[in-house]
Amino acid sequence: MERNATQWILLRRIATITLAMLSCAALSTCWSIASAEDRSVPPLPLTSLTDLEESTALQQDKFAPLAVKEFAHQHAISLSSAHGESNWKKAELSFTPLGPGTHSWLVQATFEDKLIGYMIISATDQGELMLSEYGLGEHSPYDRELLSHALERQHLGLTMLQADGGEIQLRYALPLLAYWKVGRPNHQALYIDATNGDLLPSATVKQIETAIKPMISSVTDASVNSSWLVDSVQRRPTFNPMDNLLWITSKPVKLTRVQDWTQLHKEPGIVYSANDRNVFYGGPLPIGGYQLWHNRTKVQSILYIAIGGHNSTQRFVPLDTLLKDGQFYVANP
Repeated sequence: MERNATQWILLRRIATITLAMLSCAALSTCWSIASAEDRSVPPLPLTSLTDLEESTALQQDKFAPLAVKEFAHQHAISLSSAHGESNWKKAELSFTPLGPGTHSWLVQATFEDKLIGYMIISATDQGELMLSEYGLGEHSPYDRELLSHALERQHLGLTMLQADGGEIQLRYALPLLAYWKVGRPNHQALYIDATNGDLLPSATVKQIETAIKPMISSVTDASVNSSWLVDSVQRRPTFNPMDNLLWITSKPVKLTRVQDWTQLHKEPGIVYSANDRNVFYGGPLPIGGYQLWHNRTKVQSILYIAIGGHNSTQRFVPLDTLLKDGQFYVANP
């Protein structure tokens, strides 16, 4: 009986991973960014991905509520408290709304014209703000080169997309689905993962979007005044979980406390898998480290876990978010 159960779990996990790797169909597109009320900015006559980046820079800041800007600046200061991240305090922050909703905003931090990191700030149904994820360094979700390569794999070019009168929207669905919605008249939209360039299952993403209610109430500043101290990043080497699938047959390991993560040096590698929801995390993914946030009295703390970083953007995500949908496995049990 136990053997049959193990075989069933193995088949389910393999089927899940296989499904997450499948591709969808074609598409085409021009460009637009949704406003804070999810109204699209009229498409502009763009000729390259650089044009897209420059044109949206002129639009984006006015779409971020003041509370979101204050929240972002406060958390940038918190990140500057970590060793080696002091440039966050001096960084210029740019804001881009992420539909549908709009419940989230992409915040990119640049210092001396160089990207040093990003944050995605989201609002709950109660209008309270939260730091859904962040990243350190030159790579972030919604990377223009990543999108360009993803479109090329679908035999699409920007000129073709523009001629068809389509549009591309930056979107984000809680807990962690960062994606582009690419559409054109008389064609089904394509949904592309903004962290690894993979195609997402259209039917499932549509269901998610249908369930999201537009934000009617304004976001609050209840969390803006909270002051956090951030410890240095504890890094681990990344790897490809698909190179060795022995972890699929193993039992998950319990990593629910900070103390559990301090023991990670004993394990060669840790994999995060959300099983049948891996498609919404870009997983299964390697764990590349962690970073602890805490208030000055250390009464409150949030542990952010670094997922990805091998074949996808590395994202620091709250441990509690990951535990809602997935589990952790030893890479070589």
